[in-house]
Amino acid sequence: MSTEAEQQLLHDARNGNAEEVKQLLDTMDKGEISFDINCKGRSKSNMGWTPLHLACYFGHAVVVEDLLKAGADVNVLNDMGDTPLHRAAFTGRKEVVMLLLQHNADTSIVNGSGETAKEVTHDKDIRNMLEAVERTQERKLEELLLGAAREGEVGKLTALLNKPKPPDINCTDQMGNTPLHCAAYRAHKHCALKLLKNGADAKIRNKNDQTPLDLAQGAEMKLILAGKTGKVINKPLRRYEGLLWKSSRFFGWKLYWIVLEHGVLSWYRRQADAVNNDHRQGCKHLTQAVCTIKSTDSCFFSVRCFDDTVHRFKIPKNSLPSQTRESWLEAIEEHSAYSTHYCTQEQLSSDDEDDAVSVTDLQDTLKKAQACQQRLSKEISDFLAMVKSLDATKGMSSPLLQKVDVVSEISQETCEALADCLNLFTKQEGVRNLKLEHEQEKNKILSEALETLATEHHELEQSLVKGSPPLSILSEEQFYDAVSDSESEKSLSGFETAAAYSLEDSMDSKDTITPSMSEEKVCGSGESLSNGIKKHRTSLPSPMFSRNDFSIWSILRKCIGMELSKITMPVIFNEPLSFLQRLTEYMEHTYLIHKASSLSSTTERMQ
Repeated sequence: MSTEAEQQLLHDARNGNAEEVKQLLDTMDKGEISFDINCKGRSKSNMGWTPLHLACYFGHAVVVEDLLKAGADVNVLNDMGDTPLHRAAFTGRKEVVMLLLQHNADTSIVNGSGETAKEVTHDKDIRNMLEAVERTQERKLEELLLGAAREGEVGKLTALLNKPKPPDINCTDQMGNTPLHCAAYRAHKHCALKLLKNGADAKIRNKNDQTPLDLAQGAEMKLILAGKTGKVINKPLRRYEGLLWKSSRFFGWKLYWIVLEHGVLSWYRRQADAVNNDHRQGCKHLTQAVCTIKSTDSCFFSVRCFDDTVHRFKIPKNSLPSQTRESWLEAIEEHSAYSTHYCTQEQLSSDDEDDAVSVTDLQDTLKKAQACQQRLSKEISDFLAMVKSLDATKGMSSPLLQKVDVVSEISQETCEALADCLNLFTKQEGVRNLKLEHEQEKNKILSEALETLATEHHELEQSLVKGSPPLSILSEEQFYDAVSDSESEKSLSGFETAAAYSLEDSMDSKDTITPSMSEEKVCGSGESLSNGIKKHRTSLPSPMFSRNDFSIWSILRKCIGMELSKITMPVIFNEPLSFLQRLTEYMEHTYLIHKASSLSSTTERMQ
């Protein structure tokens, strides 16, 4: 590296010798000579200034343009912290200022006195020019911030917010959406947390009069924006219980002891059963549960669960309906938030968010370290060259030269180690992404299995009410015909069992409001049954099923893989086996007719 060429470049840039500067740059470009274009002067007249600083200060626009085209750093700092833009603005060089701005000079850099280029200039036109550029650069940063929030780029978002002069965190786009709005409707939870921690306002409304909470996607995002994340995690969840009327599909309204505990809604016949956790009549997880009320009825409210099942409740009339219902709604909301938080895929925690470091942040940090290391290596190489030149002329001690060689080697090894570290972190991020994909696939499978389990659980509940096993758990080896000669005449039929079950319920619970079943009389005389109950049936034990609940496809789906003799058919179809046979024949006949009509040969049609 030629020190003489650097001194010549500094001299020519100061004096505006454009031809000499161009020749030096062309020589460097051809590789005939090597020097640092951002070198700093060491003499009294240019101490700490680069060629670009000197050319800008003295207003040599042609030299400035040649230096910038050759790769000079437009934001290089001198020993006082001034950029070339500071020096050009201070001396009022409008043409040079415009040239620097065209090459993306940063107007937000402050010098050693804490002043920007706009603050050091005395020219009004230059000040207006710099203010316009500042607004443009601020808007660019705001666009980058909005884009990072939309795409969920946490590393880029963090880097923008950590700038010495960060963009406005509450900036808006054309729709009036802030970065928090963008993160909310894109469901980027980590971006929303980062924005809120840096002071984003969650109450700002866009042009459609919507807050980020109105645009939030998912229960977790709503909890984050509502400020309930910490509440869900840290607040102890209280047990809530009391008497409520609960609606049943077949038996109408019945009084139960309802218990809310750990995000689960359970109901018992008596309070003693709830205390001992015995004879629980049913339960439901409140994950993503939603409560609805009727404005016309102060006692009524319903709970819709994650599987779209609806449970209806009423407040007993002996209590204050409005206040009691409000207490129940608040308790259900707390338990729903608790259950939703702990049943989701990702656990949101402020500690985890603080400790999370993206690979982008690591790459930026390592790149800065590499840049510093390269500068250090270059300075050491320059120093080593100077020492060797002095050694050749005046002579120097060999231990000093050996020490310089050792420092240079260590610097190079450090740079290589940093590069290896970056590669390792990149590979680790790839492995983490692969594991994340596997975990997402597992969660998807588990969610589908949970939905299937909820459906089977619902069928099981209905079968217990009806008194017969559901089709999904019916064994192929064990089949009991509806009318069997081998059964005892005293055995209970399905309808009689359901009737007896209904009778026992009506005797045990005297708080039933209006059961949907018809009353049954227990007579003193009649046929003696195996369980000792003597009664005559006056009506069917349950209302007739709606014909809209049955369809051809639901019947066929439940009959797949079963023998005709083992298929349970609804009573509404007369001669069910004949119906299925006719249905199968019609479908087969239709299929053959359509297939034959598509053939052109009569022989193939007959076949």
